[in-house]
Amino acid sequence: MSHQVICLAVQLLNKEQRNEHYRLTLPTYCLVEFAGRLINEVHKARQLLEENNLYEVVVKTTEVNWFYGLTNRYHHSMTSYLHVTSTKIAFSGLLPPNKEPHFITPYVDINDIALPERNIKSILLDKKRVPLVLSLIRELESKQQAFENTSDLYWQLENIVSPIRDLDDKCTNVLTAVNDELLSNLNEESNTLSVQTERLELEIEQIVLKVIKRIFGVVYGDLITHIDTKNRTTSLRFEHAYYYDTEITFSGTGITKQGKVGKRHQSFSIKIMAERESV
Repeated sequence: MSHQVICLAVQLLNKEQRNEHYRLTLPTYCLVEFAGRLINEVHKARQLLEENNLYEVVVKTTEVNWFYGLTNRYHHSMTSYLHVTSTKIAFSGLLPPNKEPHFITPYVDINDIALPERNIKSILLDKKRVPLVLSLIRELESKQQAFENTSDLYWQLENIVSPIRDLDDKCTNVLTAVNDELLSNLNEESNTLSVQTERLELEIEQIVLKVIKRIFGVVYGDLITHIDTKNRTTSLRFEHAYYYDTEITFSGTGITKQGKVGKRHQSFSIKIMAERESV
């Protein structure tokens, strides 16, 4: 199994912790060997991400060496943590008697590390699998309609409230109690609609990811490819998905002809509907 050793810089986890105590216990760099045990830890953490729809998983690890330039040696009495997102990893740690991690490495792109080669998964709409998620698709369509209605209400209200706010800021006269209460109520209603919109947006994304996993068997971080009806091929690392007007759009960083993650943004869309006869 191929592996490599990488050296990472170290920085304070909380940059506001500038006191002498934290500066003196900050390692100079982190040395990590990406061999079998650590690779397995990364895979297990990614599995937790997928199964629980999480953004980041943090687990304890012993596969890290922290070097201190002050003493010119490695310190082994450290508590270390592995941070894993769908596309990146990092390492944090603490030196006793500290109770919480207080230093961390930069987040490194998983594809920059010599982990075992990952297959590129083909994204095909298997009509036989769609009935398995019909209830999710109907819920998705319902949430999308609620999102659009709430968003429309928010912007209609903002078109009224925003000029009143500006006028209030510029006006030298103090608002009467009645007008002040009215403006306060309008602001509160606007804030409520804004929160509802954000909540619906998050719920829609979570449902989209469930639909994608059940139909296509892919999750964030997977390498995927799709051939559209015009025989155009799009390959990318799956980093984001959104739903609009019965279509799910997959987007992320494109994959080069050599099978490596490149730099250009790529995307493609697939139409998916709850009605059986339409899929």
